[in-house]
Amino acid sequence: MRKTILAGIALVFVAGTALAGAHGSLSDQRVKAMKGVGGAMKAIAEGKGDATENAKKANMLLSGMLELFPEGSVEYRAKPNIWTDWAGFEAAMNKSVAASEALVAASMTKDFGTTMGALKELGGTCKGCHTDYRGPKPE
Repeated sequence: MRKTILAGIALVFVAGTALAGAHGSLSDQRVKAMKGVGGAMKAIAEGKGDATENAKKANMLLSGMLELFPEGSVEYRAKPNIWTDWAGFEAAMNKSVAASEALVAASMTKDFGTTMGALKELGGTCKGCHTDYRGPKPE
């Protein structure tokens, strides 16, 4: 219990720091958050660490993601249509947040199949958003 509480406090601190813009450019913060989500998902898929803690990390990061995309902040791989189609982007991000919440619930069942099914659903929402709103890596 204590370990879970401390991990939660650490995650909130990290997210708050990123959202406040205390470290690096907005682009760096977005990349760090996205990589955090991907890392948590990969850990679940590979059976590394606690699946529920990783699912909670992904959910926490995704829940704050819209804050990292203020209007006009086109940087790195973000496509400009994020801001011209904000409603679509917001809906796509909300689908990912909902899928990450479902992953948290699924991981708590401790059933591998249920967890992997929810992970696949989350991955699908990520892919959909990336297809529509993420550009290629700059060279």
